[in-house]
Amino acid sequence: MDLDNHKVSSIDKFMNHLDLYPDDTTNKEIVIVGGGAVGLDVAEYFANRGASPTIIEMMDQIGRDLDPVTKSQTKEMMEKHHVKQMTSTKLKEVHEDYFIVENDGKESKIPFDYGFVCLGMKAYNPLYLQLKDYYQDKNGDVLEIGDCKRARRIIEGTQEGRNIIHLLKQKELL
Repeated sequence: MDLDNHKVSSIDKFMNHLDLYPDDTTNKEIVIVGGGAVGLDVAEYFANRGASPTIIEMMDQIGRDLDPVTKSQTKEMMEKHHVKQMTSTKLKEVHEDYFIVENDGKESKIPFDYGFVCLGMKAYNPLYLQLKDYYQDKNGDVLEIGDCKRARRIIEGTQEGRNIIHLLKQKELL
């Protein structure tokens, strides 16, 4: 994934190299592994450029964690652009121009012109423990916030930010 001259990308490569993808993707096979918000954004991007993407999702529904309004708009977009949906389907193997997936115990080869792996994100916090140990002796607090605590949606991060501002005001630090 994300290798030069390969057709499989993560969301990071996709976002940082939009120039690699043509404006017109008519008749291009776009296959996206992951039917959450990120995978749906990729599907919409290519659907608006003429492709009819396929979304592969391990859960039994696409966009499970979306709010009701976004879910409704996403459903309309998928119907309008004939986005293929493969739910309850596991990714088994990633190859240069196809994925091997499993559904109901049967494996299938899903070829693509462009493949995207849009699976969940992990928290990244390499400095948290060092900072916590350092400031513990200095009578300071180190809070684990944002995506270093747990990768999640922007609405959750916004709520956490509000909570932190409230806490800082309570401690008269703001």
